[in-house]
Amino acid sequence: MNPFDPIATVLSAIENASSVPVTESQVLAALRTGEGEPSHLRALFGDVSFETLIRVGIRHGISNDEIGRAYARAISCAGARNAELDEWCMENLESSVPR
Repeated sequence: MNPFDPIATVLSAIENASSVPVTESQVLAALRTGEGEPSHLRALFGDVSFETLIRVGIRHGISNDEIGRAYARAISCAGARNAELDEWCMENLESSVPR
């Protein structure tokens, strides 16, 4: 049995939602900044579970706060939404996400 690979899960989710090719480095940059191809951002932050995003962050040195701030940017520039991330950001970040 293969161990769970969160980055493979993220890449698969994005590839299923977008016709624009995506690389691991693009995913990691988007998770740090909330910037990138809009369809990738919507899939990354909207279709991937919060737990999986956190696992990617742990493996690649991206803090939960960075993910929360990137998510807030992705809402503004790509319309990405995730109820789990909304709740986490409201509880943990000083500035809440846009409504």
